[in-house]
Amino acid sequence: MDKKYYSDENSAELIDSAFYYDGNDLGLTLNGTSASFKCWAPTASNVRLLLLKDSAAKKICAIKQMERKEKGVWFFSGSYEGCSYYQYEISFGTEVFKVADIWHTVAAPDSFASQIAVIEKSEYKNPFKETDYSKAVIYEMHIRDWSRAVNPASTGKFLEVADKKIISHLKELGVTHVQILPMFDYAQKNSDLSYNWGYNPFHYNVPEGRYVSQGYTNGTQAVKEMRRMVNSFHDAGIAVIMDVVYNHTDGTGNSSLYDMTVPKYFYRLNSECGYSNGSGCGNEIATNHKMVKKYVLDSLKHWMKDFHINGFRFDLMGVQEQETMSEIFCELKKIDPYVMVYGEPWTGGECAVKNGCSGSVACGKNCGVGAFNDDFRDAIKGSEFGGFAKGQVQGIFCDSEIEKGLLGATGKNNRNPSGIPSLSINYVECHDNYTLFDKLAISYLGKTSYLGNLFETIGNVGLEKVKRQGILAAAYIILAQGTPFINGGQEFLRTKQGDENSYISSDEINQINLDFKTRYSDVFNAYKGLIAFRRENADSFGSKTDCSAMTIFPGLTKYTVGNFCIYFNATDSSAKIDFAGFTNSIEVLSGKPEQKKSVPHTVDAKSFVILKKPD
Repeated sequence: MDKKYYSDENSAELIDSAFYYDGNDLGLTLNGTSASFKCWAPTASNVRLLLLKDSAAKKICAIKQMERKEKGVWFFSGSYEGCSYYQYEISFGTEVFKVADIWHTVAAPDSFASQIAVIEKSEYKNPFKETDYSKAVIYEMHIRDWSRAVNPASTGKFLEVADKKIISHLKELGVTHVQILPMFDYAQKNSDLSYNWGYNPFHYNVPEGRYVSQGYTNGTQAVKEMRRMVNSFHDAGIAVIMDVVYNHTDGTGNSSLYDMTVPKYFYRLNSECGYSNGSGCGNEIATNHKMVKKYVLDSLKHWMKDFHINGFRFDLMGVQEQETMSEIFCELKKIDPYVMVYGEPWTGGECAVKNGCSGSVACGKNCGVGAFNDDFRDAIKGSEFGGFAKGQVQGIFCDSEIEKGLLGATGKNNRNPSGIPSLSINYVECHDNYTLFDKLAISYLGKTSYLGNLFETIGNVGLEKVKRQGILAAAYIILAQGTPFINGGQEFLRTKQGDENSYISSDEINQINLDFKTRYSDVFNAYKGLIAFRRENADSFGSKTDCSAMTIFPGLTKYTVGNFCIYFNATDSSAKIDFAGFTNSIEVLSGKPEQKKSVPHTVDAKSFVILKKPD
């Protein structure tokens, strides 16, 4: 195939026009002792099928010439001669690549080859039966961080995260969903045991091999163990959201399965025909190309149907088009009406995307695609970018943005233009940037950074103040209209010792210490009580549009919804409140919401009160 077909964006349009393939049979189809293989490689000059005996020896036992069919599909059907793995040898003139099948869903360790096996079908499960996102409470987790909570020497395993100790903690806290950092195949080899969050995709359709039990030699083992982990959450009544990174791959050229299959087609190009870098990681996936969009949709459907994933968090969602994200939501909703789709409404740099997804996307009566509300986050605790900043809970009042955040309305960055409150994902901590405790502790010290033991440095007086600020921050996001999101460990003062960007830091920095749950039980109980109160009153807290928020004076906010009125006091002094019309108050700090037949006349500094009208 002439090189013009993959040299620039115009070439991508030619490929979309001449070679779009709408079939659902790309990859491997097994038929007893025979199989059919379909490889979409429209710009290749030749494709051969290499059959391998096993994953260890990597020895080729047979070579089959594939036949070019319509729409750029190369095809072979016949006996696989007792072999267990295969590769495609794809030629572009004198350039030849040996690659795993990007469309197949079972692979050898490190994805150097695909396995001749298929995933057994089972009944789809989702314990969350709500179309309204705001009925959910999302909890972010990383496999390795949580593995070490039960096995201090672990490098991260699917089955360890399914441990009863971890799941019982989540059930006690009251979350409805776990959002797990990337679990698909990383570019790192399985022998590389260094820490990694997983934002370096290599093969989108297979589980990460480093999370498989020791002795991993068979690709079906990865499938079974990840499915067992997901099923353990489902059995506990907890839905599973997968963090997906369809915005870039770890490498390009001969470091990318996608470039070695259809050179440059899977990526957006700049005016010099180089890789556009909207991800900030060297490239950006071109979901505006028809077969790329199809690939992403097929991949998402695979994770839902084969692993029973119940929702997706899109990393750097701004790299995808609004139209693409809307189509993704509508297609996935056909599989599961309760699926959740949301993401980061920004890019990682200058991006070639047109009409990128910089906020939530309404999809008619079906709800739509949610977006993280960084405006509310920044108002509560201070921005994470452009220098160290403080927010409402530290005494730098951002009252108007707090009001908008409580109502699930859009702020200065227009993250929720949909007008649907539940599409605002409200948070003050995630895996990125400082933990909430670290940010507040550094603020208390009057510094802009600090590395070390922050508990020891701020002392008991500082700790008590930071606790109050942290609980107040939690109250804003958990009681606001929208969908609350919590980072794992946030509920018991998780620290990364001041490490602002721990994506490749040590386990000592990143690992979860469940002893903190007991040590800081007052904070844990506050989170538990707030979540229970929200879930018990789901009709009031989540997606209401007839509520109000107003600033009484700087730092004091009155928030009225249904039968409830909540005063948030971010100042350093107690404040008088208007309690007329309210005869009851709700106490949540013990961990179990209690209705009291009395109302306070003041709200303490760095605190909140919940008032209720008579029943």
